[in-house]
Amino acid sequence: MPANARHILVATEAQCLQLKNEIEAGADFAEVAKRASSCPSGQQGGDLGTFNPGQMVPEFDQAVFTGEVNTVIGPVQTQFGYHLIEVTKRWENPKAEPQTADTLDQALAMLRQDMTNAASQSKFYDLFLNTTFCVPTLDPKELKGDVTLEEGQVLPLIVESDGNDYLMVFDSPERLKNWTGKETTWIGVPGHVLAATTMPPLHIAMNVGSDYSKQFLPDEIAWLREVVEQCNQSRAEQPAA
Repeated sequence: MPANARHILVATEAQCLQLKNEIEAGADFAEVAKRASSCPSGQQGGDLGTFNPGQMVPEFDQAVFTGEVNTVIGPVQTQFGYHLIEVTKRWENPKAEPQTADTLDQALAMLRQDMTNAASQSKFYDLFLNTTFCVPTLDPKELKGDVTLEEGQVLPLIVESDGNDYLMVFDSPERLKNWTGKETTWIGVPGHVLAATTMPPLHIAMNVGSDYSKQFLPDEIAWLREVVEQCNQSRAEQPAA
């Protein structure tokens, strides 16, 4: 049951309500998104393309897949701030789906066609930050030496290649299993958390072993971390209810 949607992201609920009133009074959603949205997708009028259930953060996901089509939904609060969401199309019958490819895959394919295209960059990175990834973990008992973890801590799998260390991440358990060839323990980590916590010189390797693999360089991760920090700062500066 994929859907097409667009959104506007702002820091406060009051600002979100003000923009919603403008749209309901006749303002164009896309133009408002270009002017007011703090999300990179705002450059494309808030368009997020086509995505499937489970690819966005839970609050956003629920609004998209339970809300009315062609209606401005919100404010919807997530860790990024407050959203106005418009579902432009939703396919209830899987047989009617226009495409079966994963939206993150589609965005990466578009980005590969022109790595300098701002629209393709915005769509891909926006989806990356909003996708929850499977991060394979290690069992301390299988490691040499005395490794002690505090309660709740895990050891993510880091792979060394050509002198660089890579944090391995996969957008589905199936792709993780295809890479490892067996069932593997993993934890779910949102893309925005990966961006905020992956520090140089560590790289990120996404979907290795598939046709949609991508390496994230330290400078690229640092830029994404700045985006996340700006979103967090906007949330912190919003007035208390």
